[in-house]
Amino acid sequence: MIDVSVLITCKDKEQFLDECISSVLRQTKMPKEIIVVHDECDNPVHHTQVTTIMLKTNLGVCRARQEAFRYCMGKLILFLDGDDMISPDYLEKMTLVIASGADIAYPDIYFFGDTGNSLNTSFGKIEPKLVSRLGKLPIPVTCLMRREVYETLNGFVDFPVLEDMDFWLRAMCKHYTFKKAQTLLWYRQEGQKRNAMDEGKKKKILAEILGQFNISDNQITKIV
Repeated sequence: MIDVSVLITCKDKEQFLDECISSVLRQTKMPKEIIVVHDECDNPVHHTQVTTIMLKTNLGVCRARQEAFRYCMGKLILFLDGDDMISPDYLEKMTLVIASGADIAYPDIYFFGDTGNSLNTSFGKIEPKLVSRLGKLPIPVTCLMRREVYETLNGFVDFPVLEDMDFWLRAMCKHYTFKKAQTLLWYRQEGQKRNAMDEGKKKKILAEILGQFNISDNQITKIV
């Protein structure tokens, strides 16, 4: 067992939740705990091998993650959406990266679902020049981080989408280090996901997030 808290949030994705939890229970190195937050789900599913938190009103994913964090005890934190899955060696490989000195470990991503299948292994070192070139950070929320990273950054800001990008940019401002692990996140894509919102609205939120920072090739500083 490793000192990791896996924090799963679910909003009406119960049809996928068994697969998600099973992927955690199949790990080569088991986490200290698995906490599932049902964010006002219509048909919540109870699992005997996890701690379940039932929210009677919809708080949204950021506040639901905060509720999960309030009850967790691990020195390392992994957030996981209820319709995604992780490879069997995910926690083992990610923990080794943290043990090597990194603050945040990130995976390769296999996208699957309604929009087809694709493997994203093209990004390398996470650094300011990558953000300035792409205008985004191509890493998921499902990174493994030291607990103090989340605590120092005071969690996620409640943006409708891209809250993880804002979080990682703030982490870069604090000079937390990112390192890639040779493992795979299985990221489900489907039409009803919140990330499938109107592209115009998404671009406005992206502009709002990026507008908080001064991004150069060598550094990122918070200006708002």
